Amino acid sequence: MTTYIYNKVKKAVKAGMLALLVPVLTNLISSCQDKDWDAPSTEKGIEAYGNKYLKETNLKTIAEVIALYSNEINNNSLKEVKQPMQIKGIVTGNDEEGNIYNSLYIQDNTAAIAISISQSGLYAALPVGQEILIELQGLYIGGYGKQPQIGTTYTNPNKEGATPQVGRMSRYIWKDHYKLIGTIDVTKAVSKEVKWNFNTLDISKDCGKLITLKGVTLAEADGKAVFAPSDGSVPLTANCANRVISGLSNVVVRTSTYADFAKTLLPTGLVDITGVATRYNDTWQILMRRLSDITASSTEPAPVATPTGSGTEADPYNVAAVTKFTKALAADAQAGPAYAKGYVVKITDIDTSGSFGNATYLISDQKDGSTGSFQVYRGYGLNQVKFNAGATLKEGDEVTVYGKVVNYKGNTPQFAQGSYIYEQNGKKK
Repeated sequence: MTTYIYNKVKKAVKAGMLALLVPVLTNLISSCQDKDWDAPSTEKGIEAYGNKYLKETNLKTIAEVIALYSNEINNNSLKEVKQPMQIKGIVTGNDEEGNIYNSLYIQDNTAAIAISISQSGLYAALPVGQEILIELQGLYIGGYGKQPQIGTTYTNPNKEGATPQVGRMSRYIWKDHYKLIGTIDVTKAVSKEVKWNFNTLDISKDCGKLITLKGVTLAEADGKAVFAPSDGSVPLTANCANRVISGLSNVVVRTSTYADFAKTLLPTGLVDITGVATRYNDTWQILMRRLSDITASSTEPAPVATPTGSGTEADPYNVAAVTKFTKALAADAQAGPAYAKGYVVKITDIDTSGSFGNATYLISDQKDGSTGSFQVYRGYGLNQVKFNAGATLKEGDEVTVYGKVVNYKGNTPQFAQGSYIYEQNGKKK
């Protein structure tokens, strides 16, 4: 219609017949008013985004899909989905304030998973609370730091001999593989609440879920420190700063220097932190989605243990003391060997069948872990016996661990690989 009007006007002007313009335009406007235009859609975005023709032909839960590809996820490799297979989930994390980059996180009532997409502004089409259906056939599933991901294959061209990893799919591939379902309902993006620590979570089953950690303090919040400075004042990994939570050795708040709130002061005092709880191997990484995800807390503070012990065989550190000692080391610096005593509050990984025979677990001064925890990374059992050769370990055991400690990456104090249990439930070697 617009082209027709333009041609009529052009013809009239060229012929010097300006007087004809008024009746011509009057007739055209009248005819436009008589046209029966389509009414606007009441479901905004349903037709505009994604692939509306996708159907549920082989629907799986997210947990079922993770189980099918557990080998690839745990070995940081990937595998293409060859058969029709779909998952449904609620969007819980997106790039609304720039802290989650080129990724979405979705969860159902069984598990959660990351989706890697080479596209910015994902939050416009996929806000928190939007349910989506994803066709997995033709996509790849794998792990990065054992975090389950969906994407495509990527090999680093600048690294000789690099192995393929899960990479970001193009926006065009993504558009063909998802469909919006229903309308946005933020109440469906359910956050799992945990108090003081992560001991109630399973790093394999709960990674990628939306959580709210209640009643904690940020160790570096001094009224001057910001979330993610880019001035070299804190170590960065992939342009992100990891901020330590007081009393927790295997949980960090991870913020991109490109996040909208990167230069915002860290809040002092007791706070509640909501975010996507991703993992990098045995370390939890909380990804806040927006600044409003951190608020002042009304939860009572966690009990505090007084550091005791000197780290010797006769006078082992308690967990508070070994944590304090290790945090004082430079990033990735090791010290010791030393002895530390505590209760096993969480076993995150134990090899009872493979060749390694070691275990990664947390010890605390309290059986409920309420006073904070310290990680033992790939340690051996009593008398240096491997866990696939007769050594045993269970939550609640009182252990004295012997080995070197390391301030891993400057934010995860832990026993370095190769430590062992010197005493277990009163029994020594």
